[in-house]
Amino acid sequence: MLLVSIMTTDAPRVDLEERVKLTPVGAGITRVLLCFGFMEHPDVMEGLRLACRDPGLRGIDPEKITFYSRRVMVVPSGKVPGMAVWRERIFAAMHLNANLPAAYFGVPTDQVVEVGLEVEI
Repeated sequence: MLLVSIMTTDAPRVDLEERVKLTPVGAGITRVLLCFGFMEHPDVMEGLRLACRDPGLRGIDPEKITFYSRRVMVVPSGKVPGMAVWRERIFAAMHLNANLPAAYFGVPTDQVVEVGLEVEI
C-alpha cells in the first residue's frame, strides 16, 4: 500500500533526483512524498514511475494502481447562518465546476475510486 502525498516547494522546479521521498511506515505500507516546484504541474503518474524504480517498490506497476480520493459535495441548506440562500446555491453550482483532484494530478480516471462526502452550507 502506498500513501501518496504531493508537496509544492518554494522553488520553481524540482530536480528529478529530489522529486521522490520514500518513507517505510511498516506492515507493507510506504509513504511516497512527491515534490513539485510551484511552476510545475503536479503529475502523480510520472512521480510514481520514478518512485517505482526504487528497489523497495520493485514489482509495483503504476498503471495498475487503484487510487482512492475524496469528493466533497457542497449542499446549500439554508440552515447554517451567515450566507444568503441564493449565494449558497451559486457557491454550490460553482463548486461542481471545480477541477476534480484526479484530473488535476494527472491520474487516469479508470484508476480512481472516489469516496463522497456531503457538506451543508
